[in-house]
Amino acid sequence: MNKILPLFVFLASLFLVQCSDSSPVIETLDNHKITVKDFEAAYDTALDSISRLQNIEKKTLLEFIEKDINEVPQNFQDLNYQLQKKNFYQTYRQMIMTRLVAEKNGYISRPDVAEVIKQVEMQTIAQMYVSEQVEKKIQITDEQAKAECERLRGLDRNIANLTIDKCLTFAKAQLKQLQTREQLPLVVERIKEEVTIKRNDKFDLDAYLAPKKKVEEPSNQPK
Repeated sequence: MNKILPLFVFLASLFLVQCSDSSPVIETLDNHKITVKDFEAAYDTALDSISRLQNIEKKTLLEFIEKDINEVPQNFQDLNYQLQKKNFYQTYRQMIMTRLVAEKNGYISRPDVAEVIKQVEMQTIAQMYVSEQVEKKIQITDEQAKAECERLRGLDRNIANLTIDKCLTFAKAQLKQLQTREQLPLVVERIKEEVTIKRNDKFDLDAYLAPKKKVEEPSNQPK
């Protein structure tokens, strides 16, 4: 999960286009103005992106950010730190500065770099689209959440000590993960069904994708 934030900020800074914006200017990097509206939009979109790609409700993500870093499991502390607004801003402005310098030096227009950006964009779109389609299929009723909460309370003392609201939130998250695992392959199959595939019978795809066989060097040892 920790890799998603830098990736998103990179893409946001790379394709950033300034429009008419009357909000206060935070600072100007070369001729690029970072406004309050720019930053708030980037921050909100980052949260939305992580929420979609990690299948976490945005409300839960915001609660996670508001926690003191010492209250967060160690493997999530880095993400908690990065998503604090002051830390996110430093990452955001650094990415913009890097983009500006890369642009000056012609880095972005290089064919190899453009190809990598295209691949990253395609991967991000695919992940977000699939996540959204899965999200549409997930349905959790209050009754299901209550039943799951009671089941989990009986299995784990820590969950039993949670307030009812937190228990229900945790239960919904568990049910959402379960339904996501069930719906994901179905969504992928439905996507395939919407695409017309025409194979080239003259092209041997299996042979093309087969691992290259290593050529064995002749032995120099006397027989």
